[in-house]
Amino acid sequence: MKQIALPLLILWLTLCTTRAVAACEVALVVALDVSRSVDAQEYQLMRDGIASAFVDDEVLELIEWMPGGVMVTVTQWGGAGQQRQVVDWLLLQDKSSVVRFVEKLIQVSRGFDKAATSVSEALIHADTLFGQKAALCRRRVIDVSGDGISNDGPQVVPVSVAIGRKGVTINGLVVSGATPDPVNFYIKRVIRGPFPFVEVANSYADYPRAMKRKLLRELVPRFAALTP
Repeated sequence: MKQIALPLLILWLTLCTTRAVAACEVALVVALDVSRSVDAQEYQLMRDGIASAFVDDEVLELIEWMPGGVMVTVTQWGGAGQQRQVVDWLLLQDKSSVVRFVEKLIQVSRGFDKAATSVSEALIHADTLFGQKAALCRRRVIDVSGDGISNDGPQVVPVSVAIGRKGVTINGLVVSGATPDPVNFYIKRVIRGPFPFVEVANSYADYPRAMKRKLLRELVPRFAALTP
């Protein structure tokens, strides 16, 4: 018995140490486009779509399964100098913590009315949020939503490449339909890092479906790499 108990004790201590070092599985910045192309109704569909995706049974089950849970924060972005963190970092581990997050999110009004579109500054701002609260998470992901190409601020590619080289995954949720094509723009210039992808919503009414699928894909990055 003593010969079995010692290895089991060592294994248990190793697992406890691993969980202590990796305080959570992923730190996720949800960055919402509130530029002039997004009207009040579309903003509400986007915000409420994110809320409904997080409380979906499949997403909840995945969050509860993940070691250490998921750290999430929400930002809004428009043109140059127009970014703000609207929901501070919260640790999601179970249904009650997800509900608290959603309750905070649905109270948030849009900012920066009539703003331009600076995807590069949205990414810079999102990257700065990976501070002490998210430092112990195993992965860092920026989830940037938009319906158009960048028309303000620095060039996007040098910014996205620099962030991706730090090991941060940049994923896109694009509402299609505008000209020039925002889907192609996000694929070529925005997404970077380990296992990045673009999820497409056919309209703002389609946003909840797309956001749920996006969460399932980015919370399990190996699945994201295999899913068209």
